[in-house]
Amino acid sequence: MDPPVVQYIQRDGHALAYQVVGGGALDVVWLFEINMHLDLMWTDPQIHYLMERGSTFARTAYFQQRGLGLSEPVDHLPTLEEQADDIVAVMDEIGMREAMLVGVASASGAVALVAARSPERVTGVVLIQPFAERLIGGDHDPDGWTATERDQFVSAWRAATESWGSGATVPLWDPLEDSPFNRRLMAMLERNSAAPAVARAHMEWIFRLDYSDILPSIQCPARVVLVSGSPVPATASQYVATHIPGGTFHLLPPAPSGASLGEAWKPIIDHVEQVATGGHPTPDAGQFVASVLFTDVVGSTEMLARIGDAAYRDLRATHERQVRDAVENAGGRLLNVAGDGTFSIFDGPAAAVRCARGVVDDACTLGLEVRAGVHTGQVERNGPDVSGMTVHVGARIGSAAGAGEVLVSRTVRDLVVGSGLRFAAVGERELKGVPGRWPLYSLTDADHAPRTVPRLTPKLSMIDQAILRTAKRAPQALRALVGLAYARQRKLSR
Repeated sequence: MDPPVVQYIQRDGHALAYQVVGGGALDVVWLFEINMHLDLMWTDPQIHYLMERGSTFARTAYFQQRGLGLSEPVDHLPTLEEQADDIVAVMDEIGMREAMLVGVASASGAVALVAARSPERVTGVVLIQPFAERLIGGDHDPDGWTATERDQFVSAWRAATESWGSGATVPLWDPLEDSPFNRRLMAMLERNSAAPAVARAHMEWIFRLDYSDILPSIQCPARVVLVSGSPVPATASQYVATHIPGGTFHLLPPAPSGASLGEAWKPIIDHVEQVATGGHPTPDAGQFVASVLFTDVVGSTEMLARIGDAAYRDLRATHERQVRDAVENAGGRLLNVAGDGTFSIFDGPAAAVRCARGVVDDACTLGLEVRAGVHTGQVERNGPDVSGMTVHVGARIGSAAGAGEVLVSRTVRDLVVGSGLRFAAVGERELKGVPGRWPLYSLTDADHAPRTVPRLTPKLSMIDQAILRTAKRAPQALRALVGLAYARQRKLSR
């Protein structure tokens, strides 16, 4: 899906930015951390997948506290109460009577306050990386922290805000995710979410915030989630969970080595979905049926040798633009361009086949010969990509096609019956690495008119016509008459 349009709501004379994805009966609201910029998070493929996933099980709203990111600047840090009011205001603006709330790190306090004071509006809570007691200026040491842990945490965050915009906050979330790639992405998110002075002021406010007294008033189910290796001690987040009557604590497994920020967040989204839906995502929750299209330039090496590197680079770039336009116009999604080949997915096979024909024909205008293969079956989401045997079969069918040919599996041929597409059998083929022999079919006609049926008006009696008019003009009266007829029938049958 494309990133959602940013919308605004006025809060005390300042525009507060938010986004909404998905629909359905369930509602979820995320209040993001200071460095989680709404638009830029959608530019990373893995994070895009996770935010898009929120739309698959609920109508989901995303926003940061006022004054950050895409929202208008404000002249003061919003208080905890103002942030809580903003959550409810966004819910009212969208039309969410009740919702599950997700608070990320420093946003956990505002989420907890809404849940405590407006229980009728909150169906559940997920708090990610929370700590509830003040770290500086309290009359006692915060529970769950040693003096060394607290001092190191405060000094590390102060140092990160002094180098704000460098991505130094990554290891303060999870040291296992501290890679050059993740630092570059986080640096961009930091710079575009808040100015250094705002980041410093925000952290000093967090160090002195204490919302522990409101935790026992939270009545809904609550789940506290902590990343393994987080600088926030597990005992500090456990304190939050144990002081919420319906709270549970969950320590996530360590992030895989080399994981991107989005990959490391997948277990968190699993927890959010579980709380929102009241169930557990099934192992095949990421599986769905799709049509895959593979294209490849035939004779690319010979073409390169004939026209030279620079000319071929420009020619291939033009071809890639043609493929992208053709796929998007057909309702598909281009997933990968590697060398001279492309990989796209579609909801339906007819669109994929017609797109394949268009790609092959467009390539001819450039003097290129392209082959294409289409297959339909179950695929599995793998972040922004898809995988599974269907993908491998589709790639092998594409490789088996000749120059200018669109080759499809029997599954595709059978599914597009009645679409006007015509095929010729080319026999059974062995596909490298795929068990068995596969009957394949070559597209011969993509412009044949689909089969039509005569448009005959049904002959209705006068009584039928009267009933039809009543159904259109006064359906309630017709339902009442039918109800009386059923009641009479039951009475007579006794």
